[in-house]
Amino acid sequence: MLKRVAIFKALDIEIKKQRGSVAAKGNYRGHHSLKEELSQGTITIIAEVAGGSPGLGKTRSNFKASTHAKSLIENGAKALSIATDKFLYFGDDKGLSETRSQVKVPLLRREFIFEEYQVEESKILGADAIFLMPALLSQSKLVDLHKLAVAKGLDVVFEITNDEEIKRSIEVGAQIFCIVGRNLENWNPTYDKSIALIKKIPKDSLIMFEAGINRLVQVKHLHALGVHGVIIGDALLDDFYPGKRLASLLKGEEPPVKKIPKVKVAPTPVVVPPPSKAPLAAPKATTKVGKKITKEKNSSPRKDTGSRKPGTPAHRTPSTTARKGKKEPIMAKKKAAKKATKKVAKKATKKKAAKKATKKKKR
Repeated sequence: MLKRVAIFKALDIEIKKQRGSVAAKGNYRGHHSLKEELSQGTITIIAEVAGGSPGLGKTRSNFKASTHAKSLIENGAKALSIATDKFLYFGDDKGLSETRSQVKVPLLRREFIFEEYQVEESKILGADAIFLMPALLSQSKLVDLHKLAVAKGLDVVFEITNDEEIKRSIEVGAQIFCIVGRNLENWNPTYDKSIALIKKIPKDSLIMFEAGINRLVQVKHLHALGVHGVIIGDALLDDFYPGKRLASLLKGEEPPVKKIPKVKVAPTPVVVPPPSKAPLAAPKATTKVGKKITKEKNSSPRKDTGSRKPGTPAHRTPSTTARKGKKEPIMAKKKAAKKATKKVAKKATKKKAAKKATKKKKR
């Protein structure tokens, strides 16, 4: 995952250098100190405003960062982490500049910082603090970026995941550490292992903790271990009203159980074979009566094509005997009977005509 971040950011930075940062109307010259907020004695709640996360993916679209930010502050957040990274946190620069004009609390820019250009851009957009990740940077680059950020009046938060990164951050002069309770390669939570890193951070430093915090019990436990601030992100991302969700979390209410949507299984389509070009022969139907089996032929009558004249009988298929050129005896008898009846009818009409003629002569 870290290699992909480096590739995406290198391209994004080059594009920004060419066109310039247009998200902010003017340079931000104020400062709301994150260091002072973490030094209040109570644990600082830092709510994250983003469109998603590397673990959950994209959870929101077309959201207004400033609206969510005001709601989170009204419900207990003392500082905010505003995502501008668009690849893994689905944020943008505009969200940070708009939020800066609406709230008066410390704002951390949730961004993967690789170059000096991004440090200067963070100040212009209105950030009060930035994240630096030793896992992504060489030691010399880490030193240069830290010096520039301090010169610009930005607080620097070093995100660490192991002992080596703590040592490298101390060499640079880190004062604020943020323990990331996740594996940076697959983003799986490592909450229990990450707690062990608290004791290895210098006592005069300020400690933050992020990842996997969704209950008040965890917040109290971390405060007892010496943590000064916690970042709450994933617990708020999948809620339509993140401010209300934060308020219920700080009251000690259990997180809501998300219902798993039922997946509708589409019915399997019935495949109908295409009709064959040659007509299939009609099957022979057999009927069984007792021990005797009789076979019947299923013959379908021909369709009337419309060429037949009205009043004429429909065409009949000739039988096997007629096809051989032989006359069927039954049909022959029928024809002879018809001829005989016609002759008798003619004779009868002739006799009637003769009788009428003789009657006229007598008169």
